[in-house]
Amino acid sequence: MTLNCREQSSFPAADTEQAGVSMNPNSCFYHADLPAMFVCSRCGRKICGSCNKQYSGLTLCPNCYHSVAMPVAPAMSAPVMPPVASTPGPVVSTPVGAFGPGWYGPFPKPPLLVRWWWLPAALTAIAAGLVIANAIALLSPGFLTFWGAFLPWVPSLGPFNFILGIILGLILFGAVIMIFLKFRVLAAFMIFPTAVLSLFIGGGFFAGGILGIIAGILLLLK
Repeated sequence: MTLNCREQSSFPAADTEQAGVSMNPNSCFYHADLPAMFVCSRCGRKICGSCNKQYSGLTLCPNCYHSVAMPVAPAMSAPVMPPVASTPGPVVSTPVGAFGPGWYGPFPKPPLLVRWWWLPAALTAIAAGLVIANAIALLSPGFLTFWGAFLPWVPSLGPFNFILGIILGLILFGAVIMIFLKFRVLAAFMIFPTAVLSLFIGGGFFAGGILGIIAGILLLLK
């Protein structure tokens, strides 16, 4: 009875010869009655076509084919979870000034000088108009005599009241321009002495001089 390939693979060549089977050098190692057509890439035995086992491009005999390790299946990679969107934290508002964030330094909000810059500008413009109007009114002899009851030195100045009033009014209008150009500290130092000096000739019916002083104070407030 003829043994199959797996059963014959368990017998070494010496046992086959002792069993009385003649070995032909060109015969299959496992089938002596079949011609060898291949050589095992692992052990070098000659094998027939029925014993040829292909494995990863190699020619193997049945014994080597069953003894090699089977390929290991690649490990399953863990599924990639999508990133979880983080909950945004509280938004902290930063005061933004004319020149970017943090321009106001330690102040939690814009200073009064920045928020209400138009108020001292308006008061200064009104004060300039009143001072010039007061200077023009002093050209009238009747008003000059009336105003002399409050300021005794005014009648003695004569036409100089008009010239001084026009100059002081123009200086106040220049301070308004300085406020718009953001030279507000300089404007404050222009307004203070001008408003005080205008009181010498009536200060634009006193109201103009007082408004000028208030405008200068507002420009220096933080």
